[in-house]
Amino acid sequence: MIQCPNCGVETEENAIFCSLCGEPLLDIITDNKTFIRSGKQRREEKRLTEYQQLTGRQKRIIFWQISGLILISAIIITLLIDFIGNQSITWSRYPATVCFVLFVNFTLNTFLHKKIILAGGLSFLSAAGLFMLFDVYAGGTAWEIKLGIPIILAAYLTVFLLIFFIRKAKQKWLNIIAYSMIAAGVLCICIEGIVSVYARGSMLFGWSLVVMVSFLFVSLPLFYIHYRLKKATDLKRFFHI
Repeated sequence: MIQCPNCGVETEENAIFCSLCGEPLLDIITDNKTFIRSGKQRREEKRLTEYQQLTGRQKRIIFWQISGLILISAIIITLLIDFIGNQSITWSRYPATVCFVLFVNFTLNTFLHKKIILAGGLSFLSAAGLFMLFDVYAGGTAWEIKLGIPIILAAYLTVFLLIFFIRKAKQKWLNIIAYSMIAAGVLCICIEGIVSVYARGSMLFGWSLVVMVSFLFVSLPLFYIHYRLKKATDLKRFFHI
């Protein structure tokens, strides 16, 4: 008697298929390694759900379709509520514009996943357009040119540099945390400098330097530990997560 690897039912030794679930049993009684491997692969595919068997691009398209349906529905519902209540489009312009920009960014991430520079540039333009539309809604104070767009540009450049250094790193471990902390400190300095120029007309730094120094005190030991260890390992494996 042999036991079915799928359902556990005992069958005759010369059985080709399981009498209960129909699982092929030749991989148990044969010495053909190719057939054995194919049998294991078939059982593994059966255990996977249909979603798990999809490729990364197919999963991103499904996420894009679902998020698009939700965001477009939110835009339509918000505009209808505002129009019915006020007989015009007033406050709903803000959430509708945000939803539209989010949909644009989801679209870029879905179809330009491998073209990071192009996707990032178009994403920055969409964010800059969002600030400009908000300024138009508010009556045209031109604050987005002096404050909003520079901050968004600094954030995008910081993220691009962070991605660049992470991709260039041969071993990704504690150095990823250190890079991220330094990038956050640099972004804080950029934000304070831009805000001080907008508010006071001169570039002054205070709290951002404190944040940057604090991050450096944490990130430098992380770099030291990362590069001094003989064998860099995955964080999950190291901490047994």
